[in-house]
This record gives sequence, structure tokens and C-alpha cells, in this order.
Amino acid sequence: MKKIIFASIAFCLLLALGSCKKLVEEQPLSDGTLDQFYKNKYDADAAMAAMYGQLQQQLVGEGQFKNRFTYWGEGRSDNFESTPGTGNTASVREMHYNALTANNDYADWTGLYRTISMANVNIEKFPQINTFAAGSPKDQLDIPTLNSYMAQSYAMRALCYFYIVRIWGDAPLRTTAYLDAKEDAYQARDPQSKILDQIVTDLQKAYNLIPKNAAAPVWYIGEAAICAILADVYMWRHDYDNAIVWFRNEWKSKGPTGKVYNAAGANATGAGGLATDLESTATWKNVFVNPTGSVEAIWNINWDVSANGCPCMSGVSTTVNNIPLRISTEIFTGAWAKSTVDIRPKQTFDVTKKEMDRTWKYYPGSFGANGPAGSYTGTFGTNLNVYITMYRLADQYLLYAEALNKKGDFTNALKYLNLIHVRAGLPAYTATQFTTDVALEDAILQERQWELFAEGKRWFDLVRTDRVYQVMDPIMITRQTFQGAAPVGFGPDKSDKRKYLWPLHRNVLNANRLLVQNPPYTD
Repeated sequence: MKKIIFASIAFCLLLALGSCKKLVEEQPLSDGTLDQFYKNKYDADAAMAAMYGQLQQQLVGEGQFKNRFTYWGEGRSDNFESTPGTGNTASVREMHYNALTANNDYADWTGLYRTISMANVNIEKFPQINTFAAGSPKDQLDIPTLNSYMAQSYAMRALCYFYIVRIWGDAPLRTTAYLDAKEDAYQARDPQSKILDQIVTDLQKAYNLIPKNAAAPVWYIGEAAICAILADVYMWRHDYDNAIVWFRNEWKSKGPTGKVYNAAGANATGAGGLATDLESTATWKNVFVNPTGSVEAIWNINWDVSANGCPCMSGVSTTVNNIPLRISTEIFTGAWAKSTVDIRPKQTFDVTKKEMDRTWKYYPGSFGANGPAGSYTGTFGTNLNVYITMYRLADQYLLYAEALNKKGDFTNALKYLNLIHVRAGLPAYTATQFTTDVALEDAILQERQWELFAEGKRWFDLVRTDRVYQVMDPIMITRQTFQGAAPVGFGPDKSDKRKYLWPLHRNVLNANRLLVQNPPYTD
């Protein structure tokens, strides 16, 4: 959504006052204040812009190098590491050594709750707009638009809670607008299972309301995006049957060009899946630099430089300053980065830059296999738009392969894995290469790391599949040994999964006396 952050400054300020004070340190909206808004379709447009703008600001542009999208989704994984020297920050060093504290800048969930608050107010107030505008039909919301706005608000609330559950676990669950200053704002944490149930309920409501068979809006949450989030949630819960239901619903929806994503696959589990469903090998970058023209795009965040300034995302976009996060040694020096066959690494980051800090995946460019390392001719800089990928078809096909493998459908799991693997220019895997379902899952996860690098997925993949210790323990030992610290790896107790979660920031704890810190972290 272009110019989304500045679409309605007044409305953003109003909604910023509308979140729960003790959850996110803000004041409630009184009915008197709300009397000025939610009166016509223009107020609804502004409210939607404010809600999307808050999410965009939280994930991408809170400030230079403040892209929580990357820190939450990849900062603790084997995709990135702390940049040595002047580009370093304490918060990123904590991720680098798995030594998170309650002071970490990215341990704060306030911005997500602010977005949830905006969604809650929208859900409560949108249905009242046409009553207020009864005497002026031109100011009313038509029913399809009202339903779409309600669907997007439900889905936005669900997405924010999904981030919260995956990062912090238990959390306060609030599904009503905080409108009365007399209301007790202190709230204890609800269990993850209850929040996940609410997420599913919200997304099912969103799916029922959203217009069907429309081309994916790309900059907004549409039919395919709702299905993708639901499938993601069910994969997180290891409910593969329901995940497959929502993958199939997703396959029958339309991409931004009007093409159905995977018509044959919508009719039978494991069926469908053609190379033409995806961008070709030659046009792989299209989904990142021209998502509105891509058969593969589902939902992207549009960072418009003319309105929002330099994206300046650590590890993701270009900048003239030293950045706190760079490509990991494991990735940069590994076999994938040196591949002369796979078209992705050279189009993802500068494989020759010794500083390991130039990711150009989201910038235009072309790849040519010249020389032993291949070549990439790209256009990048602080004055270019960046279209961050939230969900796309290759991501979903690989998740689908994981679900099929879990259900024992080895043949079709391999087929969907190979769609991505072969598109990258690599030879197809054969069934004889995998003797167990675990081996095939490892290959799927490896493919996801390569294909989805810098797309905010890797850490959640490791946690969902319980691969954190397997992958990160040896890396942590190497880093700790280099630093001269005790080589305890990801943690001394390899069965202790509590540190999969983040600590709660001290400010969050101070704002709500009913909250308790995630063990084993201290306040």
C-alpha cells in the first residue's frame, strides 16, 4: 500500500490513543473522541490505512535498522549474524550468542498490540458506519467493501497474535476495543492454545467475509493471504489435516494476475502443482520487484520511498551506514553461496562482498552465468521501493510438501519440493535419496532456507519442526569459542525448549503488574 504510513496522520494519532494502557502504555478512546470518527466510508478508509501503516511501521520501518520482520523471523537463526565492529548493537549481539535479556529492543510486543487495538476498534465500529451515514448514501460503505474491511481487520488481529504466540508464547488476549478509561487494563497472560483457537476463529470469520475469486490485492490481505495464514497456523499446531484443507482452499483462489494458483490441486490432496504455477527460472525475481505482475505473489508490504523514506532494513536493504546484522558466515562461506548452478544465491546477496552485508533480493537485477561464481547485474540503493514478502506461493508449496510428508504422502511431497528445487536450476531429487520421512523433511527445510532467505521465515521453521538445537547448537559453540566464552551452545540442557521463546521486555512487565517473565529469563 503506497504512502500507507502517512495516509491519515490524524487517524493514526487517534488510534494510537486507543490501545490498552497497561498492555501497551496508551490511553483508551472515549466515546466522545470516537464521535469524530467512524461516521462515513472515508473514515473507514483512513482506519484501514492506519491499521496497515502500524503493521508496516512495526515490521519494517520503526527506524533505521529496526526491521522486526527480520529480527523476529531470522535474527536468531543461521541466516544472519551480528556485524563485527562499529555496526554492532547490544540487542543483535544478544541474538548472536543466544543471550537475550529483558532489555533487548526487540523483546517488546507493544507495536503488535497497538495494531491489534486498531483492528479491535475497526471490528466494533465499522458495522455502525452506515447507521451514522443513513441520511447520506454516498458516505456509506457498500456491503462488499464493509465485508472486506471486516475480514482484513479480523485477519490482521489474527496475524499479530500469531506473531506474539510464536515469539513469546502465552500472552494477554483481548478481542474487544478498549474504550472506557474506567475499565481495568491490567490483564494476565492467556495460554497459547486459547490464543491459537482465537486466531483460527478470526481467520475463519475473515475467510467467510472476504470476496472470493478476486485477483489477489497484493498490498492487502485477500482471500489467498487468509488461507495462507490459516495453513501456517495449522502447521504450527502440527494439525496437518486442517493445514491441507486450507492449502487446497488457497490453491483455488486467484493471484494478482487473475490466474488461479493451482486449480488441479484444489480438487484432490497432492494433485496439481505445475511449473507454470510459479515464476519461471528466468523471472524468479519478479515476485520481489513486481509482485502485482507475478503469478506467485500473495501478500507483500509496499515500502514506498517517496512517502516513507529509505527502508534501511538491517540485513535486507541497502544503506550507506554500517549495519548491525549481516549474512551469516555459515551461509556466506557455504556451498550454496558458491553454487554455479542455483540461480538464487547471486540474486539474493552479493556473494563477493567480504563485508557480507549486501542483500539485494528485493532489488531489480539479472543473473548471468559468467565465470565460476556467476554474475549479477543489479540496481539497488536507498532511493528504491522495497516490497517485503509476507506470503508467496513457493513458501506455501514447500509448507504443503512438509504437510504431505507428515501424512505419509512421500511421492507428492517430493513432487512439490522438486517444483521449487528444479525452478532454481538444480537437478530433481529422486526418491532413492531419502530413506526416511525425517530425511525428506530436512531437504524441505533446507530448500525453504535457500528459497526464502531474507523473508522472515527461517527461525519459525526451526522452532515449528523442533530443529533449533540441531541447527543452532554447533553454530553457537563456534561463536562462543571464538569469543573465549564457555561453549555451552544454544543452552546446556539440550531438552530445554524454553529459550525458543523471547523474554518479555522490562517496559512491558512494568506496564502490566499481572505479567510474569518467561523462564529462564530474569527481569
